[in-house]
Amino acid sequence: MTDEAALLKAIVANPDEDTPRLVYADWLDENAPDATPSPAAGPSARAEFVRVQCRLAAGAFDAPDYPELLERQLDLADWLSAHAPPPNEPLFGTDGDTRIRVGEWDECRRGFNEVYCFDDYGESAGETLGALVAALDDAFRRTPGRSLVLDGATTEEVERFAAHRAFRHLRGLYLDYLDDGDEDPAVAAIAGSPHAAGLRRLYLDLMIGEAGCRALAESRHLGNLEALVIDFPISARSLKAFHGVKWFRNLRRLHLWSGWGGRSDVVRALADFPPMPRLVSLTLDGLGNVSAAAVRKLVASEAFPKLAHLELSGNGLQQDVVAALARAKWPLRHLALEQGTARRAGCEALAGAAFAPTLRVLSLRESGVTAGGVQALAEAKSLAGLRHLDLSGNPIGPGGLAAVAASKTLTGLRALNLGRTNHARGPIAARHVVEFLSSLAAPDLRHLNLSALPVAVRGARVLATAPGFANLTRLQLESCALGSAGTAALAESKTLTNLTHLDLYGNKVGSGAGKLANPKVFPRLGYCRLGHGVPGKTAWRLTRRPGVTL
Repeated sequence: MTDEAALLKAIVANPDEDTPRLVYADWLDENAPDATPSPAAGPSARAEFVRVQCRLAAGAFDAPDYPELLERQLDLADWLSAHAPPPNEPLFGTDGDTRIRVGEWDECRRGFNEVYCFDDYGESAGETLGALVAALDDAFRRTPGRSLVLDGATTEEVERFAAHRAFRHLRGLYLDYLDDGDEDPAVAAIAGSPHAAGLRRLYLDLMIGEAGCRALAESRHLGNLEALVIDFPISARSLKAFHGVKWFRNLRRLHLWSGWGGRSDVVRALADFPPMPRLVSLTLDGLGNVSAAAVRKLVASEAFPKLAHLELSGNGLQQDVVAALARAKWPLRHLALEQGTARRAGCEALAGAAFAPTLRVLSLRESGVTAGGVQALAEAKSLAGLRHLDLSGNPIGPGGLAAVAASKTLTGLRALNLGRTNHARGPIAARHVVEFLSSLAAPDLRHLNLSALPVAVRGARVLATAPGFANLTRLQLESCALGSAGTAALAESKTLTNLTHLDLYGNKVGSGAGKLANPKVFPRLGYCRLGHGVPGKTAWRLTRRPGVTL
């Protein structure tokens, strides 16, 4: 057995441990350096990917380099997808996709394939159970993955699987849609199974009633659970079943959907919970009608003393709600307020929040932020530590672009998303984009999204030549009116040599994309999606390069 085979065998034998994975990463650096230029800081991109994912899986929100870890994960995944797919043998349910998907419930976690999708359902529950157990036994023998997605199973199939010994090996379970629609008994079977003691992550995309929630709350087997997602409307009455439950209080991540209309009583119920001392991440979706009073009660509670990552979404996030949220004393590092109406008043409140100095990632996607709101953020000295800013889908207008470019506070940004910010309320012309790109001072910028803005040829030339964009690794320019000339300007760039991800979809790239077929152009490229109008022979040459799609 080779050294690498022995190391991989140790990882499979100890799937819960990071140490064998990190030992393998060290071995890769010493014995298997990348054969072509990669985005890795060290010899091996896969080694760095393993280390980065292990840190993110552990919840590295407080780490000084947390934003950089998010960037590195994406960049390395893009490059590895094209140049060095995972060493795992093909798994059932992976549909032949070779791209590495990253995220809490995507295929790759802690450096290896983690999530299996089962769809080989039989004519009976017994037949399905036999196929599932055989597939899992094989997968567990060959790989360290321990998470399963079941989509379209019946209640009986879930009940029988939860009672089977194979269930004890799972660390993650994603249950999505039951074929017979009888959710509560299926959830009760999971909660009542002694084999559920191994679960660390549970995702329930089901309409769970009070009986299902009570069964979960009364479970004696979920003491090791760290992350819970209930991605279907949950009532305040059902949520109260978890009040004071020991395993629930020990969660590190909680994701709830308050349902269509997002009632305030769900938020109030959360505020009444006793302290959850380990919870670092909270996501509440569907906040349609939440009141400022309910949010004030939530931020005044002592339920989440260590909250570092907060995501809220829904059109109920009005200015007064955002202002109420800004009173929170949580040690936030990552805040996402999306699909609301923050406007200028909400942005001013966030800039004055006690947690503003600790924020490293801020997303206000589709939140009604106009030029005044952007200016409030750009002028706030309290946000000098911000490294990622997402303003996509907001009508920021030319004034918003100018405010970002002129900011003395946002010069430390590493990721900036301004995609889809060209609205009729504040139309942005090509000259505004050129002025923005010519004056932006963010020397550490790695990720830039300008999708649906009129970058055009002149803007492309600025991107291709300005020294301030030399560190870019990810450039998204979907539907930016680049044309063949703009595409050629980018392809001829001597500055953008660090790009791993280039998205030009929606542009008539024409023959201007021809030079991208040369692997010496953007040598670290792992993902390149091109637009239309490419001549036949050029298209053939382009698709032979790993990672390039038309």
